[in-house]
Amino acid sequence: NLNPKKQKGAALFISLIFLLILTVLGVSSMNDTIMQGKMSAAIQDGNVALQGSETAVRAAEQAIEAFISTTGFNSTGPFYTNGNAPDPFDASIWVDDVNNTATQAAGAVAGQTVQPRYFIELAGSVEDDGLNTGQGDFGETGGGYGSGTGNPLITTFRIVARSTGGTANSQRIIETYYGKKL
Repeated sequence: NLNPKKQKGAALFISLIFLLILTVLGVSSMNDTIMQGKMSAAIQDGNVALQGSETAVRAAEQAIEAFISTTGFNSTGPFYTNGNAPDPFDASIWVDDVNNTATQAAGAVAGQTVQPRYFIELAGSVEDDGLNTGQGDFGETGGGYGSGTGNPLITTFRIVARSTGGTANSQRIIETYYGKKL
């Protein structure tokens, strides 16, 4: 015995409350999804920047392997004498421009708009301790500072490489040392 004249809208009120609750839950879960998307994009951007920096380090190592002396090192770059290298955190040295002589471009990397760059600083020499026979960890021979002219000194180089990700919001700077008998 339901009399339509005695209905006061209780069912409508309850369904509106449920709809409001569902809307709030939906909006909050969308905010979480958007935040997770931004975080994963930032991680990917950082990984692209790291890969670019590693590419620049490899390009610098190849440049060092081509050296037969250190006569090309000076105070203007991209090959610096000991103590004359710029501050790697100075953004002005990393400008991607063909006129930039402070750093060297390392070649394009997929997913990047700016080429990774590097500079090399002559770090000095160390004596060969005789433990390096020119044979790698897995039995391969040649390459690196194990081969060379019989010079008892290993010339060391400081490599600083920088790269951005797909956007300029992410950057990675790697500093490493490399040795070679000249």
